[in-house]
Formats: sequence, C-alpha cells, structure tokens
Amino acid sequence: MTKLAAVSNLRNLPGYLGRYERKQQPGAFEFLVSSVFARSFHLPLQNADTEDATVEHRVIWHGRVDSQRRIFSPASHGPDGVCLACGYSMLIEGTLRGNVSSQWRKEFVECLSHYDEFLQRRNVERNDAYLALVAPQFHQSTYTGFKQKALEGYNVVMLECESLAKICIISDGIRTLRQLDLRHLIKGLVRELRQSGSLASFRGDVGRCIAEWEVEMLKQERTVYFGLKSYEVMKRAGTDIVGVSDIMLGLNKDRQFERYLRKLGGGDLAEYVREGLVRERLARIVEAPSEDLFCKVEGADFRGRGLRLIRAVEEIDR
Repeated sequence: MTKLAAVSNLRNLPGYLGRYERKQQPGAFEFLVSSVFARSFHLPLQNADTEDATVEHRVIWHGRVDSQRRIFSPASHGPDGVCLACGYSMLIEGTLRGNVSSQWRKEFVECLSHYDEFLQRRNVERNDAYLALVAPQFHQSTYTGFKQKALEGYNVVMLECESLAKICIISDGIRTLRQLDLRHLIKGLVRELRQSGSLASFRGDVGRCIAEWEVEMLKQERTVYFGLKSYEVMKRAGTDIVGVSDIMLGLNKDRQFERYLRKLGGGDLAEYVREGLVRERLARIVEAPSEDLFCKVEGADFRGRGLRLIRAVEEIDR
C-alpha cells in the first residue's frame, strides 16, 4: 500500500509543490489528489507499481513515485487515477494548470474519452461512474465545457482544491461515514453543476452543498459522537460510575465539542449524553434519586460485541 500525502498539502499547495523540482510538480499534484481521495473514502492507495487487483475496493494512481529521490512519473495514459468504491467508481483527473483559457483544451477535453472508455471497458452503467476534476482554480471555459457535458448526461464533479480538502477533513472526522454517504454528496455536486447559472454561483453552490452535507452527516452520527465523547469523560474520571452533570461539565471544557454542538444547532445536552451512552451501549444507567448515573462498559467488552456484529453481517453477505 502506498503511503498517503497529508490533506493539509492541498490547503498549502505552494509549500507542498516547493519541495519538488518544477518538472516533478504535475506528478506530485496527481499523487496528492489521489491520496486525498483515498483518505476521503478510507481506502488503500495503490500506484502503477503496487496495484493489486485482488483488493476490490481501492484508489489507484496510475503514476509512479520514488519517494526517496522525490521523483514522480505521472500517469502515461488514461485517467490520473480511479477510485473503486463500494457500488460505484470515480475517475480522478487533476491539473496544476490554473485559471487560464488553455485549461479546458489542454488538460480536460481528453478526460471525456477516458470516461467513455472506462464505461465500455468495465461494462459499467453511466449512473455508477463519476468523473472527478480537480484544479487549484477552474477557468470559465472549463466550467462552460463541462456544464454542457453534464447536461448531456456525463456525471461530472468539479472540485477546486479547497473544496476537496474540506470534504476529506469532514470524512476523516466522522467515524460512521459510509461510502454510500459520500455518493450522496457526489450526486449533489453533479446536480449543482447541471443547475448552476455561472461559474461564480457554482462555486458558492458547491460550498453550500458540502456544508449542508456535513450537517446531515453530523446529525446522522450524533448518538455515536455524544456516546464516545461522554465515554471519554467517564474514562478520565477514573471511576466506573459517573453522574450526568459531571459528564456535561467535562464536555463543556472541550472546544472541539463546542464546535460540533454549534454546527448541530444546539439541543438538550443531557438528553444527548443519555442517548449516546445508552443507545451505543457504552454505559448502563444506574437508578439514582437525584440524577442519572452511568456505569461504563469495558473497552474489551465493547470490542467483542462489535466483532460479533461484524461477523454476523459477513455471514449474511456470503
């Protein structure tokens, strides 16, 4: 498995590219983009030298890298990379050519033939394959060209570096995220391109789509998040039984938790704690006259239950 590049490099692209000679930078960017897709989908990253077709779900960057010598060899033909997710695929195409008129003609026109060839070669339905385009910034001609193709039925996702980084950070922070949830976002981004009225409005629509998806995912994970955060407070307390008021006090000191609660739109914190610990079976309620007390489970007990559930699902899937 290929070692992944950090998503922070997308947000500091000049600093990242400055580590490499100019002729190595396009390949380094391709590798970075494929790495971020692998991180977002929680899949292993392979390259042309390490590709293993026995791994069903993976991200393949079609280039080669010599990390010790800092040498990148970009993909010689076809798409830069492919993400083989659960039930669908994404062709990955990235370019460092920024907001210039030649971006469409020299970098992206060929992507459409890569998409068509992929559908034919793998016998994939159009609705199960997406074309993901990544650049520091898109030019008007690129937007115009791909919007037309989107209207013709191509499933096109246009992501500038900051948007891709945001998706990856959200994905990394949500423990229960499924590739099905990422597909929901991807479909939304395809729709935004088809319905957009201008490049400027499209950029705003992409940001809004990602932000709304994040809130949806946070709400979906609410019980898990509050359960784990409350369990963490209980663990620090050092006793098996902890009251809800002490758990709430510990949570209020956590800045990350404050940001989460704010994005969630507030709510009854005591109820969130109770729901998270009980529903996720991280603790049991101990009856008490004044307030709810919780007795936490041991980590080994929780892990054992999780493994039994995994085995049960695997047996059904056989």
